Amino acid sequence: MRLFKKIINNIDKNSLFVILEGIVFTTALNLYNPFIQMFAKRMGAGDIHVALLNSMPPLMAILVLVPCGIFIDRLEDKKRATCILILLNGVFYLLIASVPFFPDTYRVVLYVVLIGLMNWPGSLYGTTWQSFFVETFKGAQARLVYSLRSKYGAFFGLITVLLTGLILTKIPTNDAERLVIYQLFYVACFILAILQAFILSRVKNGSGLANGDGKYIPSFNINDFKHMLSNRKFIIFSAISFVFHIGWQLAWPLFFIYNVDYVKVNEFQLSLLNVASGLSAFLSYSFWNKLADNRGGSFAMMLSAAAMAVNPFFYVKLMSVEILVIINVLIGIANAGITLTLFSCLMETLPEDKRTVYISFFNTFISISGFFSPLAGVWIYNRVGIHTAFLLIGLVRILATFLYFIGWLMERKAGRNLNSGSEISV
Repeated sequence: MRLFKKIINNIDKNSLFVILEGIVFTTALNLYNPFIQMFAKRMGAGDIHVALLNSMPPLMAILVLVPCGIFIDRLEDKKRATCILILLNGVFYLLIASVPFFPDTYRVVLYVVLIGLMNWPGSLYGTTWQSFFVETFKGAQARLVYSLRSKYGAFFGLITVLLTGLILTKIPTNDAERLVIYQLFYVACFILAILQAFILSRVKNGSGLANGDGKYIPSFNINDFKHMLSNRKFIIFSAISFVFHIGWQLAWPLFFIYNVDYVKVNEFQLSLLNVASGLSAFLSYSFWNKLADNRGGSFAMMLSAAAMAVNPFFYVKLMSVEILVIINVLIGIANAGITLTLFSCLMETLPEDKRTVYISFFNTFISISGFFSPLAGVWIYNRVGIHTAFLLIGLVRILATFLYFIGWLMERKAGRNLNSGSEISV
């Protein structure tokens, strides 16, 4: 109660509803997301399926983000579009819950396909929600609300993942019973999606939004595209973030393979790793928010990327579950910095209009990396082994950190030029 009292006393109703929506979203996410690969493993998935579970969602995002983003950008009522996408995502939860009813031969493939297709509304939700958010909240308030949404979402998320790990480990006695529990989790996600859409619908349109009557505004055209390409700040940030995400996403399937095939963790131990990273993320959001306020978002982004770059080097030798918990504390701190600063830095590069399309293009760049990087990560692992693969991935992350450092230096130089009265082109 004290937790909610602190939030309510310091923010308005709009902010409260957005934070609550984030809590419900993260709770649903943590019911299934930490166990996506494990669910597939229990149905007989191999390494290639694990890689595809990471690659198929970004592939879907590549196909839909820009064309659908252009259409959504024309809609004045972004809130209504976001609620519809949440409900569409909920339908996929029910479809995935039905997968174990199919014959063993088709289960894993069907599951991989549905996880991929679910990112059609899922990726659009992320883009549309971001556009809705930047139109509703401005400046320091936007950073505060986004920080609180991420912080308390992480808190409830870690409680969720701990409980789900306990349930999956203590209650079922075999894989068939575990699959039933996974099915119940997906049904619960569907119910939470309905609640999430309802909470978001309670947010009143801010000053940046129109009256929400569903009218259209002029569409994105070739001149807008040329203007986007001339936006150096947006293009440079997108290019550096693309390199960063390659290093980040290369390791996604390898972490699971390392934890399950080498350390032999079960669902409860996997949940402990997620709790360790989630708790440290929750505790560090305030630090990253203050750092971004005091030193700038670019500096905080560079520092969190550096923290992320260190992580793969811990995996160059076999570790125990206890050591992995400690490593995941460090991972959670880095993830919190990335989560908070990546979006806030992106917002600083966006023009006042056409935000949805810009965000769609940015997320498409990242999705291109998200499609091939996990597959490339498994390919590297199969040729050089798990430990050398992590070493190489760490080097890629160091490169990305260096690029963020260069970007930060350029921003500082530009700021000094502005303060001295010089004109610069950004």
